[in-house]
Amino acid sequence: MLTERENMELCWNHEQPEWVPMINTAAQMIISPEINDRPLFMSGKDDFGLEWEVDPAHPELMSHVKPGQPLLEDICDWEDFIKFPSCKDKNWEAAAARTKAMWAKKDQLQGYYVGNMGAFERICSTMGHVNALMAPFDDEEAYQAYVNAYVDYRLEQFPFIKKYYDVDFVMMHDDWGNQQQLFMSPEMWRKFYKEPERRLAAAAHELGMKYMHHSCGYITPIVGDLVEIGVDSWHSVQPNNDLKMLKEKYGDKLIFAGAVDPQVTDVPGATEEDIRADVRRVIDTLGKGGGLMVSSAVMFSIVPKVDGIIDDEGKKYGQYKNLKFA
Repeated sequence: MLTERENMELCWNHEQPEWVPMINTAAQMIISPEINDRPLFMSGKDDFGLEWEVDPAHPELMSHVKPGQPLLEDICDWEDFIKFPSCKDKNWEAAAARTKAMWAKKDQLQGYYVGNMGAFERICSTMGHVNALMAPFDDEEAYQAYVNAYVDYRLEQFPFIKKYYDVDFVMMHDDWGNQQQLFMSPEMWRKFYKEPERRLAAAAHELGMKYMHHSCGYITPIVGDLVEIGVDSWHSVQPNNDLKMLKEKYGDKLIFAGAVDPQVTDVPGATEEDIRADVRRVIDTLGKGGGLMVSSAVMFSIVPKVDGIIDDEGKKYGQYKNLKFA
């Protein structure tokens, strides 16, 4: 019988696995305090000096930027506000020891590192969302310089991540879409983000890692670009995208990851059957021939027991020998 690692590797290779891999049971997320993109589920400062806080009324939600901080207003001044910390002086030997203890079943599970914030999310947290959306219109050259500098900052980390964590894939976050559309035109995304994203994917591949990009929201117009530049997998895959078309067009080139809709599973009144039905929807829509890894579209549910139900239904329903696709 295949291990979870072996089964997931078949999926990465665009071969049909024995069952649909469930990310949260087939892979181990490697926690990295060495790179503090933002305090996770706690208040405090990140590596850039921004202060984040948890909403005491909703401690289950991710931390948010603390209001009232001095924020960058003019993209031309970004170098005065955004200082990229080097990762070279971190205690990577301690990181390796912690990873070894955390990832005790390395022979059975894959491992992955998560970069919790991309260039777009970072500039939004630093400038505020409205100013960040206007920044590329204010000064294209300064905005592009910022994005390229951010990617350089990330690329410095990749060799350390591979050497000391030895993960199978990296998942980099940058939410480019909302429920209805991209936060920028496809043309603008291509102008500012396409080549930097290509650099990230290429660097991961050179180090022997797969590259997964997480973006919530509607990003259907640029999924073909992600395939073109070598992104192995797109995580989130919310149903407001044209999933049937995307699967038919790119299913042999792109791994669809996540896809279970939190607007079904994490809302008041959601039943266990609602959750299980959405897992079946995902597998029926995206599972044909392989190329699907399942979790909540936001990676982890904020509602207790939901992830366990997702994983249980996926493992039961997602046995390829029993699946029939229209």
